[in-house]
Amino acid sequence: MESWERKKMGDRIRAVRVRRGLTQKELAESAGLGESALRSYELGDRFPKERHIEAISRTLKVRPEVFTSHSIDTLDDAIHVLFDLERPFGLVPEGEGRSGVTAEPMKRALRKALRDWGSEHDRLAAGEITREEYEDWKDTYTPTVFRSAISGKEIDDPFTGRRLPEDDRDGAVNVTWESDTLRALFDDADKWHAEHKDEFK
Repeated sequence: MESWERKKMGDRIRAVRVRRGLTQKELAESAGLGESALRSYELGDRFPKERHIEAISRTLKVRPEVFTSHSIDTLDDAIHVLFDLERPFGLVPEGEGRSGVTAEPMKRALRKALRDWGSEHDRLAAGEITREEYEDWKDTYTPTVFRSAISGKEIDDPFTGRRLPEDDRDGAVNVTWESDTLRALFDDADKWHAEHKDEFK
Protein backbone atom coordinates (compact mmCIF):
# COMPACT_ATOMS: atom_id res chain seq x y z
CA MET A 1 0.00 0.00 0.00
CA GLU A 2 1.24 3.47 -0.90
CA SER A 3 2.17 5.91 1.87
CA TRP A 4 -0.56 8.36 0.78
CA GLU A 5 -3.15 5.57 1.15
CA ARG A 6 -1.95 4.75 4.67
CA LYS A 7 -2.01 8.46 5.54
CA LYS A 8 -5.56 8.95 4.23
CA MET A 9 -6.79 5.90 6.13
CA GLY A 10 -5.07 7.12 9.29
CA ASP A 11 -6.65 10.54 8.91
CA ARG A 12 -10.11 8.93 8.57
CA ILE A 13 -9.60 6.75 11.65
CA ARG A 14 -8.48 9.79 13.66
CA ALA A 15 -11.38 11.95 12.42
CA VAL A 16 -14.03 9.38 13.37
CA ARG A 17 -12.33 8.60 16.70
CA VAL A 18 -12.24 12.29 17.61
CA ARG A 19 -15.87 12.75 16.50
CA ARG A 20 -16.79 9.86 18.83
CA GLY A 21 -14.93 11.55 21.68
CA LEU A 22 -12.46 8.71 22.22
CA THR A 23 -8.76 8.83 22.99
CA GLN A 24 -6.34 6.57 21.13
CA LYS A 25 -6.02 4.48 24.28
CA GLU A 26 -9.81 4.06 24.64
CA LEU A 27 -10.29 3.08 20.99
CA ALA A 28 -7.33 0.68 21.06
CA GLU A 29 -8.59 -1.06 24.22
CA SER A 30 -12.18 -1.32 22.96
CA ALA A 31 -11.03 -2.68 19.59
CA GLY A 32 -8.58 -5.13 21.14
CA LEU A 33 -5.51 -3.43 19.67
CA GLY A 34 -2.32 -2.11 21.14
CA GLU A 35 -2.23 1.65 21.57
CA SER A 36 1.05 1.86 19.63
CA ALA A 37 -0.49 -0.07 16.72
CA LEU A 38 -3.44 2.33 16.57
CA ARG A 39 -1.09 5.30 16.78
CA SER A 40 0.95 3.93 13.86
CA TYR A 41 -2.25 3.44 11.82
CA GLU A 42 -3.36 7.01 12.48
CA LEU A 43 0.06 8.37 11.57
CA GLY A 44 0.05 6.38 8.34
CA ASP A 45 3.16 4.44 9.32
CA ARG A 46 1.40 1.07 9.07
CA PHE A 47 -1.68 -0.31 7.37
CA PRO A 48 -4.07 -2.32 9.58
CA LYS A 49 -5.00 -5.89 8.75
CA GLU A 50 -8.59 -6.46 7.61
CA ARG A 51 -9.60 -7.87 11.00
CA HIS A 52 -8.20 -4.76 12.71
CA ILE A 53 -10.14 -2.48 10.34
CA GLU A 54 -13.27 -4.45 11.19
CA ALA A 55 -12.57 -4.21 14.95
CA ILE A 56 -12.02 -0.44 14.68
CA SER A 57 -15.21 -0.12 12.59
CA ARG A 58 -17.29 -2.08 15.11
CA THR A 59 -15.95 -0.04 18.01
CA LEU A 60 -16.61 3.27 16.23
CA LYS A 61 -19.93 1.93 14.85
CA VAL A 62 -19.12 2.84 11.25
CA ARG A 63 -18.97 0.85 8.03
CA PRO A 64 -15.43 -0.46 7.29
CA GLU A 65 -15.67 1.07 3.81
CA VAL A 66 -15.28 4.46 5.53
CA PHE A 67 -11.58 3.72 5.82
CA THR A 68 -11.06 2.80 2.16
CA SER A 69 -8.53 5.06 0.48
CA HIS A 70 -9.20 6.65 -2.88
CA SER A 71 -6.77 8.80 -4.81
CA ILE A 72 -9.23 11.53 -5.80
CA ASP A 73 -7.37 14.78 -5.46
CA THR A 74 -8.32 16.67 -8.61
CA LEU A 75 -11.45 17.39 -10.61
CA ASP A 76 -10.21 15.06 -13.34
CA ASP A 77 -9.79 12.26 -10.77
CA ALA A 78 -13.40 12.77 -9.62
CA ILE A 79 -14.76 12.85 -13.18
CA HIS A 80 -13.02 9.63 -14.11
CA VAL A 81 -14.25 7.89 -10.96
CA LEU A 82 -17.79 8.80 -12.09
CA PHE A 83 -17.03 7.40 -15.56
CA ASP A 84 -15.72 4.20 -13.95
CA LEU A 85 -19.00 3.77 -12.04
CA GLU A 86 -21.09 3.57 -15.20
CA ARG A 87 -20.40 -0.05 -16.13
CA PRO A 88 -20.66 -1.83 -12.75
CA PHE A 89 -23.35 0.37 -11.19
CA GLY A 90 -25.16 1.99 -14.09
CA LEU A 91 -24.34 5.52 -12.94
CA VAL A 92 -25.25 7.90 -15.78
CA PRO A 93 -25.88 11.66 -16.22
CA GLU A 94 -29.49 12.83 -15.86
CA GLY A 95 -31.58 15.95 -15.82
CA GLU A 96 -31.82 19.00 -17.98
CA GLY A 97 -28.33 20.22 -18.69
CA ARG A 98 -27.08 16.89 -17.33
CA SER A 99 -26.19 18.39 -13.96
CA GLY A 100 -27.12 15.32 -11.92
CA VAL A 101 -26.44 11.61 -11.92
CA THR A 102 -28.63 8.61 -11.44
CA ALA A 103 -28.33 4.85 -11.52
CA GLU A 104 -30.09 2.83 -14.17
CA PRO A 105 -33.30 1.20 -12.88
CA MET A 106 -31.68 -2.23 -12.55
CA LYS A 107 -29.20 -0.82 -10.06
CA ARG A 108 -31.79 -0.02 -7.40
CA ALA A 109 -29.45 -0.02 -4.42
CA LEU A 110 -27.20 2.66 -5.92
CA ARG A 111 -30.26 4.68 -6.92
CA LYS A 112 -31.51 4.38 -3.33
CA ALA A 113 -28.12 5.46 -1.96
CA LEU A 114 -28.05 8.55 -4.22
CA ARG A 115 -31.62 9.44 -3.22
CA ASP A 116 -30.87 8.97 0.49
CA TRP A 117 -27.64 10.96 0.22
CA GLY A 118 -29.51 13.79 -1.51
CA SER A 119 -32.11 13.84 1.26
CA GLU A 120 -29.48 14.03 3.99
CA HIS A 121 -27.57 16.72 2.09
CA ASP A 122 -30.80 18.73 1.80
CA ARG A 123 -31.31 18.38 5.57
CA LEU A 124 -27.78 19.70 6.13
CA ALA A 125 -28.34 22.64 3.76
CA ALA A 126 -31.62 23.47 5.53
CA GLY A 127 -29.90 23.46 8.93
CA GLU A 128 -31.94 20.51 10.16
CA ILE A 129 -28.78 18.56 11.02
CA THR A 130 -25.24 19.57 11.88
CA ARG A 131 -22.15 18.86 9.79
CA GLU A 132 -21.15 16.27 12.41
CA GLU A 133 -24.51 14.50 12.11
CA TYR A 134 -24.19 14.55 8.31
CA GLU A 135 -20.69 13.02 8.42
CA ASP A 136 -21.92 10.41 10.89
CA TRP A 137 -24.81 9.54 8.57
CA LYS A 138 -22.36 8.99 5.69
CA ASP A 139 -20.02 6.91 7.88
CA THR A 140 -22.80 4.58 9.02
CA TYR A 141 -24.88 4.39 5.83
CA THR A 142 -25.52 1.23 3.87
CA PRO A 143 -28.59 0.44 1.73
CA THR A 144 -28.53 -3.12 3.06
CA VAL A 145 -30.80 -5.38 5.07
CA PHE A 146 -28.67 -8.02 6.81
CA ARG A 147 -29.97 -11.53 7.44
CA SER A 148 -28.52 -14.30 9.59
CA ALA A 149 -26.90 -17.14 7.66
CA ILE A 150 -28.33 -19.57 10.22
CA SER A 151 -31.90 -18.40 10.83
CA GLY A 152 -32.55 -16.20 7.80
CA LYS A 153 -33.98 -13.59 10.16
CA GLU A 154 -33.03 -9.94 9.94
CA ILE A 155 -30.09 -8.87 12.09
CA ASP A 156 -28.45 -5.54 12.92
CA ASP A 157 -25.66 -4.24 10.71
CA PRO A 158 -22.64 -6.12 12.10
CA PHE A 159 -20.59 -2.91 12.25
CA THR A 160 -22.98 -0.10 13.12
CA GLY A 161 -25.62 -2.05 15.06
CA ARG A 162 -28.35 -0.31 13.05
CA ARG A 163 -31.15 -1.48 10.77
CA LEU A 164 -32.83 0.24 7.86
CA PRO A 165 -36.18 1.67 8.96
CA GLU A 166 -39.16 -0.42 7.80
CA ASP A 167 -40.46 2.50 5.72
CA ASP A 168 -37.11 3.03 3.95
CA ARG A 169 -36.39 -0.27 2.23
CA ASP A 170 -37.36 0.37 -1.38
CA GLY A 171 -34.24 -0.47 -3.37
CA ALA A 172 -32.37 -1.99 -0.42
CA VAL A 173 -30.18 -5.06 -0.89
CA ASN A 174 -30.66 -8.19 1.22
CA VAL A 175 -27.39 -9.76 2.36
CA THR A 176 -26.87 -13.00 4.26
CA TRP A 177 -24.25 -12.46 6.95
CA GLU A 178 -22.05 -15.14 8.43
CA SER A 179 -20.86 -14.09 11.86
CA ASP A 180 -17.13 -14.12 12.53
CA THR A 181 -17.67 -17.12 14.80
CA LEU A 182 -19.56 -19.01 12.11
CA ARG A 183 -16.96 -18.07 9.50
CA ALA A 184 -14.19 -19.34 11.81
CA LEU A 185 -16.04 -22.65 12.29
CA PHE A 186 -16.35 -23.08 8.51
CA ASP A 187 -12.66 -22.20 8.05
CA ASP A 188 -11.68 -24.76 10.72
CA ALA A 189 -13.88 -27.41 9.10
CA ASP A 190 -12.38 -26.69 5.67
CA LYS A 191 -8.88 -26.89 7.11
CA TRP A 192 -9.63 -30.18 8.90
CA HIS A 193 -11.18 -31.63 5.75
CA ALA A 194 -8.17 -30.61 3.63
CA GLU A 195 -5.81 -32.25 6.14
CA HIS A 196 -7.83 -35.49 6.24
CA LYS A 197 -9.17 -35.75 2.68
CA ASP A 198 -7.08 -38.82 1.89
CA GLU A 199 -8.83 -40.73 4.69
CA PHE A 200 -12.15 -40.47 2.83
CA LYS A 201 -11.05 -41.99 -0.49
